[in-house]
Amino acid sequence: MTALISDQLANIIDPRSVLSGTRVSEYAVDGVVPEAVACPENRTQLIEILRWASAGKATVFPRGGGTRQGLGNTPERVDLVLDLRRLNRVLDYQPDDLTATVESGITLDQAQRELAPGGKFLPLESPVAERSTIGGILAANSTGPLRHAYGQPRDWLIGAKVVRSDGVVTRSGGRVVKNVTGYDLNKLYVGSLGTLGVFVEATFKIAPLPSDRATLIATYQSIPAAVDSARQLLRQSFTPHGVQIVNREIMGRLPLLDVMDGEAAVIALFAGRTRSVKRMVDDSAKVIRIGGPKAVETLSGAEANALWQSVTDL
Repeated sequence: MTALISDQLANIIDPRSVLSGTRVSEYAVDGVVPEAVACPENRTQLIEILRWASAGKATVFPRGGGTRQGLGNTPERVDLVLDLRRLNRVLDYQPDDLTATVESGITLDQAQRELAPGGKFLPLESPVAERSTIGGILAANSTGPLRHAYGQPRDWLIGAKVVRSDGVVTRSGGRVVKNVTGYDLNKLYVGSLGTLGVFVEATFKIAPLPSDRATLIATYQSIPAAVDSARQLLRQSFTPHGVQIVNREIMGRLPLLDVMDGEAAVIALFAGRTRSVKRMVDDSAKVIRIGGPKAVETLSGAEANALWQSVTDL
């Protein structure tokens, strides 16, 4: 079976883009090893592969960085895995219009690096951002602590191109923010785990890149005390961009918090202009101290970014 699938795929795309044998073991889905793996170099090859699979009734599993393979039901069989990481370009970037269009195989980390020179960023989060692809984030509806301020992926997606299982390309939305024509099918695909089709292109609203970030950390003797303090913080007009409450076990797995004393901690992130961030942190620290924390620490710059990525990864 493996040789048959691999041989047929080799007639559709470059044989070097087809994996088989022992090399496919790392692409297992819930422990089920695929018969073959295809790594299409472009959209045309992807369409041809799906047409072939549909005609032969082969099961197909789209894959980005492989960070969310445990979601969904355990498959009975996996004939083919589609590795989409070669579809990794920024297709259109309009900083002034606050829009960007990318291919689905680009990682979140790479997308952010390419948008940063224009002073913008994509308000998405995902664990292991250097591996998580945009298509995978959309398919799994992946989020992180900053959803408190920015919402979910569906809130920023304004257009998409998806290839159905029979190879037909469907389009929804567009490349402009004010697009009200037709049904907003973009939202339907988000969180579908690839069952409705394969993302190949996505257009997003984007946001100005914050000039500064800071993180406020407060430790407490108990989780209820941390929860009460966080609630007071969220009632203020200067609401943090993200708030997380973690217990002692989680503190031990995060940088800096692993050496701090306490049974629980509140971690609050603030972002924006430097003076605004400083004011929010100072005012929030006053609110936090009312709850009687054991310790209060403030991080900024790279340290703050590293901590929040660790929280998201965890």
